[in-house]
Amino acid sequence: MSFIQTLTEILESIFKAGSPEVKKRQEIRRIESELRNRQPSIYKNEMLQPNFAELFRILYENTKPVEEILRTTACSDDLQQNGRYEYQLILTGFPDETQKKLEQLSYESRKRLVEESGDDIAKTFEMQRRSFGELLKSVHSVEFRKIDETLSKVTQLSDICRFNYMNIIHAFDPNFDGISSQTLGNVKLVKPSSIGSYLQDFYYLTSNFSLNSSVARAVIALRKVRHGNSISESEKASLMENFQKINTVLTTLLDSETLRKIICLAYNDPAHKPKTASYTSNAVKRFLEFVQGRYDSDEQRIKTEIKDYTISFELKELFGEIPLLSLKYYDSETNDLLRKNTPYSLAWITPLQTMKTFLSTYYTEEVRTILSNIELEGFFNDAALKSNYAASISACAETAGRIEAFENSFERGQPNDIANVNGLVEDSRRDADFLKKLGPLVDNINNQAHKIIQEESKNFYSLYRQISEIILDSKKSKPAMISNIKVLVTSPRNRDGAGLLEQQHGAWKSFLKIMKNYAIIGELDDGNE
Repeated sequence: MSFIQTLTEILESIFKAGSPEVKKRQEIRRIESELRNRQPSIYKNEMLQPNFAELFRILYENTKPVEEILRTTACSDDLQQNGRYEYQLILTGFPDETQKKLEQLSYESRKRLVEESGDDIAKTFEMQRRSFGELLKSVHSVEFRKIDETLSKVTQLSDICRFNYMNIIHAFDPNFDGISSQTLGNVKLVKPSSIGSYLQDFYYLTSNFSLNSSVARAVIALRKVRHGNSISESEKASLMENFQKINTVLTTLLDSETLRKIICLAYNDPAHKPKTASYTSNAVKRFLEFVQGRYDSDEQRIKTEIKDYTISFELKELFGEIPLLSLKYYDSETNDLLRKNTPYSLAWITPLQTMKTFLSTYYTEEVRTILSNIELEGFFNDAALKSNYAASISACAETAGRIEAFENSFERGQPNDIANVNGLVEDSRRDADFLKKLGPLVDNINNQAHKIIQEESKNFYSLYRQISEIILDSKKSKPAMISNIKVLVTSPRNRDGAGLLEQQHGAWKSFLKIMKNYAIIGELDDGNE
């Protein structure tokens, strides 16, 4: 500062002490004086010094290995990946004994226990639910609230590591690239105003941040999880050195208040208040929602798989070597996608496949023709009986169409648009809010599937009962239900169809016995044959 300028400011301080401009200049000078007195020297003669550039080089160098760990674990652009690592990190907050109990409640362990329980399946499920509930209570402890605090700091650290330090370093040394040049070369002095916007962005991320031991342990834990739960002592020591240098720069050499003062000089405004980022974490809440959703989904999956296994022998007996017909989109491929990426799954694949295969194999054109001929040509002794029979035939005739309509509901632009389902799965990898949309959609699809299973099983059960009675009636010397049933089933036009219907009557019963595992229908006693 020149002698004349100094003299001018002294006179202004005497005669214009109340002027806002004078007060502003005085405050600026005060800030400059405070910065000049800092050691090591980072500001002098209105210019930022080489030491200031060196601080950002230190941050650039020491944030790179940390950024690599966070970018490939809990702070990536893939929400699903982040969730997996958050999940593992939160598990470390449980005592070892509790972690073992959680492992025992995994899908594989639960299914094994259920299979070994014999006839006590319901009791086993209830015992597992109680154990699960007790474990979840511990998540509401003070220790777990601290996990959220730590994870929010980890997210903030990730953003600090991703900051473009080169924007500031190149203002001092344009030739520095961090690869061929590991140290700063010929460093020029820089006015704060020339990098004010970059400093403000940096302040936004780093204000009041400190890299404490909890954050350091979390990053090391993430590194271990990614590499088979192991880390060498040398790498751990190297990371600890990185943490120490980052923390020293941000809390001692370039703390938030010092950085704010430099920004004030950059904008020539001593009252300037740069914005600061706010970081919060709902990881524990997401953990609870995920494990609860996964637990419920796994329970339904176990029940379904046990049912599917139980009926696999009955399916073999019913269909022989005929493979079950798949439904479009409501199939194992979509189910695998959901199970791999979400807590949700499709619950009624096997019974729908069974029903579709039964229609193709046993409810053939020849069978439908004889059933229709009995309705049209039979002399029913009871009008209500004929009406009920006609209603059953009509309902069963539409079953295939209703299944097809369900399959078509997954086409583009339809209510269950599979592209929308796949899109929500993909989007949920980046934003958890999409899971909240996907869950109700999958529940609704499963409800539609189960409604078809329930209603169509009921329809075929009703028709089966009536066919059973008609077959018995045709054996009587004097039929009581349809007076001309003997003539109908023995006529050249109907003989083959009637014989096929009676021959396959046992298959109908086997089909309904299978469906009884998934739907509520009446008894299938021998008296109905």
